[in-house]
Amino acid sequence: MVDMEGWEGGIVELGVSEVLMKQFRIILVLALVLGMAGMAASDLGQTIEQAFSNPGFAHGIQGIIVESLKDGRVLYEKNSNLVFMPASNMKLIVSSASLDLLGKDYVIPTSLYLTGEVSDGTLKGDVILAGQGDPTLKDENLEEMAAKLKSMGIKRIEGNIIADDTYFDSVRLGSGWSWDYQSDYYAAQISAINLNQNVVGVYVRPGKKVGKPAVIELLPQTRYMKIENECKTSETGATKGIFMNRIMGTNTIRIGGNVALDYKPTGPEDGVTVDDPALFACTVFSEILKRDGIRLRGKVLHGTAPTDAKPMFVHNSPPMSQILKLLNKPSDNLIAECLLKQLGARLNGKGSADSGGKVEMGYLEKIGADTTGINISDGSGLSRYNVVSPGNLLAVLKYMHGHKDSQVFFESLPIAGVDGTLKGRLKDTAAEGNVHAKTGYIGMVRALSGYVTTESGEPLVFSILMNNHLCPRSEADAAIDTIVIALANITTN
Repeated sequence: MVDMEGWEGGIVELGVSEVLMKQFRIILVLALVLGMAGMAASDLGQTIEQAFSNPGFAHGIQGIIVESLKDGRVLYEKNSNLVFMPASNMKLIVSSASLDLLGKDYVIPTSLYLTGEVSDGTLKGDVILAGQGDPTLKDENLEEMAAKLKSMGIKRIEGNIIADDTYFDSVRLGSGWSWDYQSDYYAAQISAINLNQNVVGVYVRPGKKVGKPAVIELLPQTRYMKIENECKTSETGATKGIFMNRIMGTNTIRIGGNVALDYKPTGPEDGVTVDDPALFACTVFSEILKRDGIRLRGKVLHGTAPTDAKPMFVHNSPPMSQILKLLNKPSDNLIAECLLKQLGARLNGKGSADSGGKVEMGYLEKIGADTTGINISDGSGLSRYNVVSPGNLLAVLKYMHGHKDSQVFFESLPIAGVDGTLKGRLKDTAAEGNVHAKTGYIGMVRALSGYVTTESGEPLVFSILMNNHLCPRSEADAAIDTIVIALANITTN
């Protein structure tokens, strides 16, 4: 799942004149872009100032720094040492620190343990699932574990299924996260045991007749989640209006609105987060065991693997080199939060955001960043308590450019007009297929930081952060895109 990159927060109704003015400003930006081919570096400042001249930016603040990776000269700088909320540009810190400190081949294990003995097909003990924060665990991985138990001839479990998620602390949400998006897929709870990104897919189909309740289905199908269905079937051709949320502190999903009689869904309407991911994963595991003919007499509980528990199976995550692509391309918040706590657990002895933040601060100090201008609240950038300067993000990007695993980091970033959160941006420009950069978006925050090669073949690194703009996201994007296209079109005399 992705973060708020695709979420239009704070939308307001615009009058006709406001809409026309918005369209006019975007046309001006596009006209500016069309005149950029073969632009001289000396004209860059004027182009950037024009891009930032939108009246909607007047009461906000913009920060930018552009530097040559060839000779270190600064091509443009504005407010580069001021701190900004970075949104998902925060992921540049956790991904680079994880690659640098843990390595590209680092994997995260999830282990299956047994207590007691197996006799006549009965395990006279417990099954324990112990996680260490793998954010990529899927149903099929639990099915592998179930197959292992079945191959041992186990048909009954006398004890319990124990969820051991003690590798991380029990704080499941980031500091500074808002209460009103806790059921949304991009704000999944954080655990040492995660399954399907700690989200269930909600499918909605019309009932058989107008006025009948809609048909709701979850994926995975599990007794862990409950449904309050208030969604009705409406007339053929009616406009769909479905809304849903998980009732806070519960695993009950409330679904309302209407769906037309002739509606044919092509996928889930939305993803809804689960409360207590470790119990969710172990409940689904118990249901997989049941389908495989293994009956559970006990319950699904939290606990800790005893020292004499017998290891039966270990599932390893993909290596860090692959995890970073899963993190940065779609901007996955859960992966970022799990890596932050992974850094804390592995290198500082405690799997918490605070512990991971201290590890990140040590890493940032090592690479020459100004740690007096950084506050780390979470790993993903969803928190509005994070602050960082464009100059410090540039320090991260420059360090990773010279890193022994620089290609791994570079290839994890979205590519303009090609994939990830930049797939739909910068197409048919000099930036397409050229810019590798991390996007960032929360309400009134927009960011883009990464790498671009000029028309003359000079590699550049840049960071652009915008806070408190009072205009639609599309206009902020247009300004940033204008600047990045200008960088790609620079020619050296």
